[in-house]
Amino acid sequence: MKTDEVEKDDDDEVKKRLSHTDSGGEDDRKASAGISSTAVKTVEKANGYATDGDQEKPEFIHDGCLLIPTMDCTNDSFFEYLPQIPVRDLLCWALRTENKIRLAKINRLAITDENENDYSYSRTLKSNCLIDIYPVDDDDKIGGLESDFTAMRHEEYKFARKSHPQLSFMDQMDEDFNGLTPIEIEKKKSSKKRQLSSSDTYGYGSGSDSDRGDDGDEVKVFAGRRVVPPTMLHFVIIIEAFMGYSLGAGAGTSCYNSPDASLPRSAVMGGAVVAALAAYQDKTVVEAFEKSNVFTQEGKLQGERIYWGAKIELIKELHSHFIYKKSHTWSRDSPCSLYAKGDVDIFLQSSPLTQSLLNVFWENGIDQQQIDTIGSYIGNSGLCETDLERYVTKVMGENGDGDGVIAAPDETQFAYAVSKTAVSFILGKEDMYDGGSFDKTVWPRSSQMIMLDGSRQADLVGGMLDFDMSVVACSYDGISVRVAPRAAISLMTSSNFVTPFCFEEHRNKKRVIKYARRGFKPFLIDPQDSRPRQNVACDAKIKRKQFLPKYVAWYNKSDRHNANAEIMRIQNERMQNAERMLCCHVFGPADRFSRKDDDYRPLSSDVRNLRGPRVTGMIYTMKMFETIPGDAISFFKERFGWSADDLAAVNEVDPYLRVACTKCKNEYNLIRVVMAKYPDLMKEYDLEDDNLRGDFAYMHTCGGGQNIRYSPSFYGGGVFNSTFVRNSARPTIQILSMLHSQSIFEVCAYVMKHGSPYEYKKRFVYGSDLMATLQKASRTPLQKAARSPIGLNPERIVDKCELCHCWLLGNRYGVKDCQRCMQWQ
Repeated sequence: MKTDEVEKDDDDEVKKRLSHTDSGGEDDRKASAGISSTAVKTVEKANGYATDGDQEKPEFIHDGCLLIPTMDCTNDSFFEYLPQIPVRDLLCWALRTENKIRLAKINRLAITDENENDYSYSRTLKSNCLIDIYPVDDDDKIGGLESDFTAMRHEEYKFARKSHPQLSFMDQMDEDFNGLTPIEIEKKKSSKKRQLSSSDTYGYGSGSDSDRGDDGDEVKVFAGRRVVPPTMLHFVIIIEAFMGYSLGAGAGTSCYNSPDASLPRSAVMGGAVVAALAAYQDKTVVEAFEKSNVFTQEGKLQGERIYWGAKIELIKELHSHFIYKKSHTWSRDSPCSLYAKGDVDIFLQSSPLTQSLLNVFWENGIDQQQIDTIGSYIGNSGLCETDLERYVTKVMGENGDGDGVIAAPDETQFAYAVSKTAVSFILGKEDMYDGGSFDKTVWPRSSQMIMLDGSRQADLVGGMLDFDMSVVACSYDGISVRVAPRAAISLMTSSNFVTPFCFEEHRNKKRVIKYARRGFKPFLIDPQDSRPRQNVACDAKIKRKQFLPKYVAWYNKSDRHNANAEIMRIQNERMQNAERMLCCHVFGPADRFSRKDDDYRPLSSDVRNLRGPRVTGMIYTMKMFETIPGDAISFFKERFGWSADDLAAVNEVDPYLRVACTKCKNEYNLIRVVMAKYPDLMKEYDLEDDNLRGDFAYMHTCGGGQNIRYSPSFYGGGVFNSTFVRNSARPTIQILSMLHSQSIFEVCAYVMKHGSPYEYKKRFVYGSDLMATLQKASRTPLQKAARSPIGLNPERIVDKCELCHCWLLGNRYGVKDCQRCMQWQ
């Protein structure tokens, strides 16, 4: 099945499905969609139903202070209404259309009639509900990227595809887009004076992530910036420089839309695409293109003899800009990108062969639950198990050591983590001691390949719409660059629009901060709130405090809350006359804002590198985690080999004021609680008490930093730090040791939370041999994702009735009124 034979979405059929979630009458439509009474008329008008007789459908709906077009928000209608209605109205219109698309996909789970069998899911990103950043010219005669022309002809074709002419910066008439709620981010406290970058001062709309100014200076906007790169060729060069590798774009070699029907279709989504799209707001990137020999003085492509060498040099230059964070190369002559910390998310849609099998199941009356049961006998990814393996081996090579599309440079080696639906990789150095020189090496960025749910309606379009922040709803599939309408507005306004559902997960607040640092000012938006000034039932302030875990590990759970409250009460009283003191691997005051390195002295004789005496992150009162009073002191004395003077200094501290760092507290729980109660639990990890006295890397879980807690990868794989690159990269053996540590931390945390390891399943397996790691994953029961499959998460944008379980489409956030239930009552 060749790429050019892939069908485009039947837009008329899609609109029909969005309008009719059931074949019944008006009452059936209301019940099946779960629409509240406050929005029934609005939703039906928007879908073409006449609710007040057979009068002609108006062009707009006046919903409160909002002016919403009656048609759905598509690529064509978006640019038609862009100059006519305000930004807030555009956003609400776009989000309401997305809500209907999501719910239409979900509703198909329960639809088995003959008419619905004619509906095909989105096989590619060629959907009219998405904005095409680089539209194809109607007069195009080159043949496109799906043709079998030469590589140079493909380059000419990409250069001929210009960005949409209406994609330009929008003038913001007011600070809150006519009533939206700005998200306030508390400023970060710092005990050291230093020069600030645009990320520190939140230079929203600055257009450059490499400009720097003194403390308090305004970041200057340079004249040549653009919303997106001028042509698709510019975009492709930038994204390849960002990723550090190319997945190809030719008809026969592409890993995006391969002619092999057994390979899944793929697309890069999220932050990597945002970095490439926003790169022409970075002065360093623009100047690199201007100085490059890729183009002639007349603005045309160079001849083939000069072009390819110039392109490689340009990619290397941009790659060095994107790959480093500030601490590696900070200087005025060497600016660096705010996107250095990002990774690459590659989403995979089931292959044409797997989809054909799914269609056969549905045509014969086998529902999704039965399909999932069949898939559970195949592997962790169900029917898509072989799809994921085939794709990974094509990209990384069967040996996984650089013989695939993504190659490992000399003297380097990949480390892999395989979860239930994803494969992640990171590059490390082969030699533990001799780092070599990698100053000019193109370094593949850590990436994860995520398999979408193996259901008939899970597709790349649904996966992209599942992104909860507007700015990251972007994708590139080797053929086109598509973004959601809300993402296009984000790019044109340098803003990030977030629904209140996003804030229901604490980790998302960190993501909002991350994109605020990259120049996108955050706003809360409820698409159903039509009041003149939105009053979203959600806290719009992100405080610069530690995001605490939902529970505190405790061995004896009975009366835990009361015991902790009493300890904290006594501690607060005694802190009036004395301060808390760290009494673990170091000894010194616990106040992280006033302490200095000179205030500490190490109590440790351990060989681990604990980054000196300075401690950052959370601290824990010993009385709140030790199993019996005084046991923590006994453990740390033995663990770190305290001298008599050390022990005497610790004993002088009030027991209610003794605290320990996160690492030491976790180690205490592992040895004194988990391994004491389940001595055989850690044999699988080759871990015994004595191992902790050597080079064991358990406490280096998050790279040696003193993090509050371990935060697992969003898609289930291991946690990688993408900023350790080139000469600063970790040895692969150390990366594997850290993954080993993460696995131990997870089982330990599970036991501390649930009281036993019963029903515990690993979240991922790891290794440096790709095939061996994939085979190990196929034999290991892995955790199922806590949330719904990617691309099928309407709970991120709309509430569900607690009684009838219908989606409350049309309700404001926090309003639980359900018309269907009210009628029953």
